[in-house]
Amino acid sequence: MAIDIRQMLQQATAAFEGRDYEGAEDLLLQVVNKTPTYANVYNMLGFIATQRDAPEKAVGFFRRALSLNPNYTEARLNLVLILTEMGLYEQAAAEASRLEVREPTSSQRLSLGVRGKLANAHADLGKKYHELGLYAEAIAEYDKALHLCPTFPDIHNRRAVSCRELGQYAEAKASLLKALELKPNYAEAHVNLGVLHQKLGNLTEAMESWERALQLDPTHRLARIYLKQASTPGPGAR
Repeated sequence: MAIDIRQMLQQATAAFEGRDYEGAEDLLLQVVNKTPTYANVYNMLGFIATQRDAPEKAVGFFRRALSLNPNYTEARLNLVLILTEMGLYEQAAAEASRLEVREPTSSQRLSLGVRGKLANAHADLGKKYHELGLYAEAIAEYDKALHLCPTFPDIHNRRAVSCRELGQYAEAKASLLKALELKPNYAEAHVNLGVLHQKLGNLTEAMESWERALQLDPTHRLARIYLKQASTPGPGAR
């Protein structure tokens, strides 16, 4: 029987890697019925459930995998991602924290692909916190993301916007300059730098930033609106 299970598991893994999810699922369920102790089986079943738009089922499988192997990084990451997609941000953050606590040197011990996925999960959490007006919480999530992947310019840009909303203008400027250092042609960062200059009363610098954004992206609607508003004399002007 042990040989049969090993053979089924090998066949299931081959089918899974070949994206034959229907064939893989049938074999994986047979393995589970005979020996429900393989964490990787539940992880594959969870991934298949995500492909079939069955998130609750996926969560159950990933949690089962983790109950068998609490140090299963891939299953923990998959759980973080599906919880984020479901809008269960607090649960996702808790699972992400467990993953990082277990990895003492954090980003150094995770592969590049895993770091990128986990960073994006934190960034998604940060975006949701920002939308809810929880700017400090958003910044904390962006910081976690940048600790994993410090070269993602879009996360530096998002962090800057949250800092700006909190009135942390120096921090916002530093994040925007970092984003532009990483990606000089980043039109969105130039737009946000213009907004920041405007808040600081530096209208000339603000207009220069918006003009630069329009050079990079002539279709950028907000840059055009900001520039037009800044160029239009106020009601009391002559």
